[in-house]
Amino acid sequence: MGFLEFLEQTALATFIRESSSYLGFPTFLFLHTLGLSLLVGANCVVSIRVLGMASSIPLRPMVRLFPFMWAGFILTVISGTGLAIASATSKFVNPLLLSKLVLVVIAAVIMWKMDKKIFRTADDVAKPGEGKVMAAAMLVLWLLVMILGRLIAYSSTIFGT
Repeated sequence: MGFLEFLEQTALATFIRESSSYLGFPTFLFLHTLGLSLLVGANCVVSIRVLGMASSIPLRPMVRLFPFMWAGFILTVISGTGLAIASATSKFVNPLLLSKLVLVVIAAVIMWKMDKKIFRTADDVAKPGEGKVMAAAMLVLWLLVMILGRLIAYSSTIFGT
């Protein structure tokens, strides 16, 4: 618990938690939402296309959405870390947050594999059939990440603390 207490007492955590202006918690929450929108929005478009919907749209140009996904991912990780350290002693022991973090890691690995194996193949030809499992997993994982993230705000009600 000592490390979590240290994190919670850092200048950044204190600023996020106690700032009376709109530069603290609201800004970090906005950045987290913006990052998720970039990440999950672009990911849904790519995943749905890989699953076969809108087949008249070429698959190969969808590779242009991956920089938006990665930018959203980085923004989400940075802002989410800020939000978590603001109350580290309660957030980092929360099973909902810990479950969310595990799913984020799994989803990021699958997103990386989809980027490399489906869209950036050596023969430069996207293979839609190979990515269907990855695409379906991405849709499910990001949905679960968002649900768990939203439920974190209700942890005391859920766990009765």
